[in-house]
Amino acid sequence: MDAKSSENLTNIELKIQDLLNEMTLKEKAGQMLNIGLPTILTGEYWDERDSAVFDAEKFRKYIIEYGVGSIHNTPGYLASKEDWYRIVKEIQDSAIQKSRLGIPVLYGIDNIHGANYINGSVMFPHQIGLAATWNTELTKRSAEITSYESRAASLPWNFNPNADVAINPLWGRISESFGEDPYLISEMTNAYIEGSQGESLGNSTNSAVCLKHFIGYGAGRNGKDRANAIIPENNLRQYFLPPFEEAVKAGAMGVMISSNAVNGVPCHSNSYYINTILKGELGFKGVVISDFNDIEFLIGAHETAKDLREATKLAVNAGLDLIMNPFDGKIIDVIIDLVENGEIEMGRIDDAVTRILRLKFQLNLFEVPYNNPNEYPDFGSKKHIADNYTMASESITLLKNTNAILPFKTNKKVLVTGYASNSINMLNGAWSRTFLGRDTKYNDPTKLTILEAIKKEIGDANVEFVAGTDYTEDVNSILAVSKAKNVDYIVVCVGEIPATEKPSDINELELPLVQQELVKKLAKTGKPIILVMAQGRPRIIKDIEPLVSGILMAYYPGQEGGRAISDVLYGKINPSGKLPYTYPKYSGNSLTYYYKKTDIRDLNWNFDGFYPQFEFGFGLSYTTFNYSKLIVSSDTLVGSNKLKINVDVTNNGSVDGKEIVELFVKDLIATVSPDAKKLIRFEKIHLKVGETKTVEFLISSKELGFIGMENKWVTEEGEFEIQIGGNPQELLTSTFYFKLKDD
Repeated sequence: MDAKSSENLTNIELKIQDLLNEMTLKEKAGQMLNIGLPTILTGEYWDERDSAVFDAEKFRKYIIEYGVGSIHNTPGYLASKEDWYRIVKEIQDSAIQKSRLGIPVLYGIDNIHGANYINGSVMFPHQIGLAATWNTELTKRSAEITSYESRAASLPWNFNPNADVAINPLWGRISESFGEDPYLISEMTNAYIEGSQGESLGNSTNSAVCLKHFIGYGAGRNGKDRANAIIPENNLRQYFLPPFEEAVKAGAMGVMISSNAVNGVPCHSNSYYINTILKGELGFKGVVISDFNDIEFLIGAHETAKDLREATKLAVNAGLDLIMNPFDGKIIDVIIDLVENGEIEMGRIDDAVTRILRLKFQLNLFEVPYNNPNEYPDFGSKKHIADNYTMASESITLLKNTNAILPFKTNKKVLVTGYASNSINMLNGAWSRTFLGRDTKYNDPTKLTILEAIKKEIGDANVEFVAGTDYTEDVNSILAVSKAKNVDYIVVCVGEIPATEKPSDINELELPLVQQELVKKLAKTGKPIILVMAQGRPRIIKDIEPLVSGILMAYYPGQEGGRAISDVLYGKINPSGKLPYTYPKYSGNSLTYYYKKTDIRDLNWNFDGFYPQFEFGFGLSYTTFNYSKLIVSSDTLVGSNKLKINVDVTNNGSVDGKEIVELFVKDLIATVSPDAKKLIRFEKIHLKVGETKTVEFLISSKELGFIGMENKWVTEEGEFEIQIGGNPQELLTSTFYFKLKDD
């Protein structure tokens, strides 16, 4: 940090202290409340609207009298950046000019895959697709554009990125995560933070992030949203905590607490997690916010508090700073009462308000509380769209390509069918103009579905289309079979209905049977089938995988997904994505790739019980890459020294391509049963035909550590195995010995 930045931070702390000294307890409690925007609009909270009209009495009550610290949510319609400017300007002008202390409001929004609640914004692949690119620069760029377009609407705080470790494939919000691997998640999360926050939050194109969800949200025991997770302390620290720890080091200024419970203790009232670990061990100085209405959740769902007073006491004392109580301001009087009766210390309140004010000052909201939308000429621009197309293109993962059936020739006839074949909503997923992303009235007519993109590529005359099925119902599969007789290839587009949170819950992981039956019926025609999957979760396809010649995993690729999928099918794009999670073959046998050896004991008492459909890190290309000359700089790593690992990668195929070089390490013997392997480095490289590049990684003892029996990181002396390559089943290996110090 340079001297000027240090001085600025010091000045901010002085300004915060001056404000705290002037504030009444009621004003402090007001700063701790985050309400939903509809609370101050005319009509009921969940009403659909075509404009935002403030209710004068509610507006005065919450913005001026209560002085609420923060607002979230949409106005109930898809607002333009100009509409957002008008909404935020009226709120901020009143808060600053009419309240006693003139403190601006902190507006937060769920920018899950772009500034998705602003009309005309770019919507990217969801996080799971960005993770599949294994390209941190693309993730950083997505955050830069999201921040820019969000700031164009005067929305400075983004409830993203999602740093959850998604270990249960049933979980509906896998699509919003960076997958199952802590290291990949950390790298992608930090890239997002860098892109969003930049060098200064005061810059009018940068926005603050809010990491979510702390902690264990992606590990619900039954795979349902907000479900209880069972996480031993050593697992928490080894797998779930590192992405948040690295993100705090990277400067994240917001953390949203998980709605679920871990080991039966709700995260919103877990002082050990928030005060001891997050604010204590990790040194987090930003704002800790609840999720939607989660203080009430302690009462009605977790059953750990009998009323709002007790729930508020538990949550605030546990370290919660900002309470997302969307519907009303009752909690303000509750906080006042708790403080006046000595049940919450004033120091805890001052700490919470300090953090909230700090973020407002860092965002420069006291000086520039809103932004002129006309000063953002690149909003929704061709440049942003082009970047979005690149992200979608690099995310698509080729999982099967029998006899190099792909790419197609453009002079062949194709049948396009399936639930996801002609829907932009299926490509965008949830959080797309609306919460669930299912409303078609907000769809951009310039964006192409898979069907439309294929037609544009090879002409209407070469394309037959039949819907085939809905999500769970047959539409006209018999017609699809009939049409298949007149084509050379069949493209079956399957997928999930867009959903998030509770609406995304499912009871079985299998792809809906009606969609599988469509594939089975079409397979009887003998025509080659390409399966395109538009889905967040890895739905079970073991019964239909043998029937298809090619498989593309598209995840939720966003607005440019149709174009990108078509361009992969026809060879304009050489696919380079790789799976950011393990794709299970059986719903009753799902493991992350970092399983323990005892997890894979088979019926014959051998260790051959890992049965994935496709492994973590797997993905094919239209070219082939050869790995050779693995060189490890020493057979012994000592203490704090570094170990250099080199490998040559050659494109020995017939087209240029991008390859992801993955480096794993395995501890061969440890006092705690070691993982099968652990990702510790990766790099995405571009190779022309015949080109060879030497990829170099440096590692240290830090990468060899694990959480020991005392629940602390340890690195033990012993033998380790390096595994490196681009296909998890064809990795080059080498061993070395780690010593704590020279003899």
